[in-house]
Amino acid sequence: MDKHEITGVILAGGRSSRMGQDKGLIEIQGKPLFEHIAERLRPQVGEILISCNRNMEQYGRNLRTVPDKIQDFSGPLAGMLAALSVSKTEWALFVPCDVPDFPANLTEAFLANTAGQQAVYACDPEREHPTLCLLNRSLVPALTAYLDNGDRKLMIFLDNIGAKSVLFGDANAFSNLNTPEDVALWKTRHQDLSR
Repeated sequence: MDKHEITGVILAGGRSSRMGQDKGLIEIQGKPLFEHIAERLRPQVGEILISCNRNMEQYGRNLRTVPDKIQDFSGPLAGMLAALSVSKTEWALFVPCDVPDFPANLTEAFLANTAGQQAVYACDPEREHPTLCLLNRSLVPALTAYLDNGDRKLMIFLDNIGAKSVLFGDANAFSNLNTPEDVALWKTRHQDLSR
């Protein structure tokens, strides 16, 4: 399968309560965080969509925005369902807006594990990272039923459908920026690396 047959989706639909502002729009090195994510995602996919429920104007300058069908901040699954429902491709690769160092070979590693699967997701030696996943559009009915039932937990949904985990060795690749302190730490680490 070619990367052009995959739609990339940046998940930016959450409340960002710990950050105190919409974290996808936090300025880092002169541009909003979601643009750092888009740059890293672009070589790995065909089209990029952004799942968001506010600040559509800022997000939609260069990307197509997809709001949740149910506007109650019901978690990443709602964003995933909305994006899968409009995706022109059979597969969609999901990445949250707050994990700027996600693996550059994410698509490649996922595609190597899709045989017989409807979904694959990332894990490192310490924990699972279900918001970084590759989902097949055929999951729309199952996902709709799950959400209609009032369920919200992403990992339980992935377990229910028998999704396969794909191991990545570097846990740092999945560091997410949830608080202003996380952002400051990330900036410091990247300044050290660029010296």
